[in-house]
Amino acid sequence: MSYEDIQELPLANIVRVEIETEEETPKKYRLTDVASEAEVTAYISEGNEEELRVKNKIKAQNKTEDIVKGYDIRLVSATMIPEILALIDGGSLRYETVGEEPNTTEELRGYDAPVVGSSVERKPFTMKIYTEEKDADGSTVSYACFIYKHCKGSPVSYSMQDGQFFAPELTSKSRPKLGESPASIDFLNTLPA
Repeated sequence: MSYEDIQELPLANIVRVEIETEEETPKKYRLTDVASEAEVTAYISEGNEEELRVKNKIKAQNKTEDIVKGYDIRLVSATMIPEILALIDGGSLRYETVGEEPNTTEELRGYDAPVVGSSVERKPFTMKIYTEEKDADGSTVSYACFIYKHCKGSPVSYSMQDGQFFAPELTSKSRPKLGESPASIDFLNTLPA
């Protein structure tokens, strides 16, 4: 019996998060050094085990396996990014026109969460989370990019504490279409430009 050699990838850190909306004219966001934590949990249809037992003997088992239906992604942001907050939470940003014609600009003035009691149409997006493969000396050898398609945001949770920085939890659900993979991991020598 022979054993196959395996490659180990010691991955650390969140180097970058990219979000691209899945619409006709996509919006792209690149977040660098802002995510402090990413938690990805499988969303599954649980299998079943039914046994045929006669007194103290199991005669047979009928088993079905767990099936992955997607992933729930919880990203803790180290800073507040209003555009990402609006995309995940489903609300809208408020802008104000400032300056004199012809040199006017739109300045961000606030955010409004979705209206209570009404359904929210959140935009689907693809999320890419980049991590680093580290060497024994601490240097970066390569990168791994975790890709989740067809994400939709959930209401945002956050806490505010005196003496602490604001750190919103951005939760989304990746639910692929039938026949699609729920997650992909690309191994890269360098980060994309």
